[in-house]
Amino acid sequence: MKKIFFLILLIPSLAFSSEQFLYSFGKLKVIFHKINGLVVNKSCKDKNCLALGRGEEFKKTKLSPKLLLGGKNPNSVKCKVLMKGKVHIGLDKKKNQQSFCVFTDGSYLKS
Repeated sequence: MKKIFFLILLIPSLAFSSEQFLYSFGKLKVIFHKINGLVVNKSCKDKNCLALGRGEEFKKTKLSPKLLLGGKNPNSVKCKVLMKGKVHIGLDKKKNQQSFCVFTDGSYLKS
């Protein structure tokens, strides 16, 4: 009986694994969700979005230690130097900070 109950609880969570996250960037509120393991802004649904197109590269890229001298944040360096994006800091509803790489097309990638 416990196994059946567990499966009943597990199946809906698998079917609806599209978590949504809300972050504030000043007065701007942006909804995010996961696509293929990447957290991107919800309006970034098509595959032409730069955040999705460059996301895998962002995750896999290894940086030279020279680029990180002075204690630079690796994801910020990846965003600015390699992806030509801008780093924006968002706040969740508990006021926790999270950095995002914002691309020229306005798409956001959680870094």
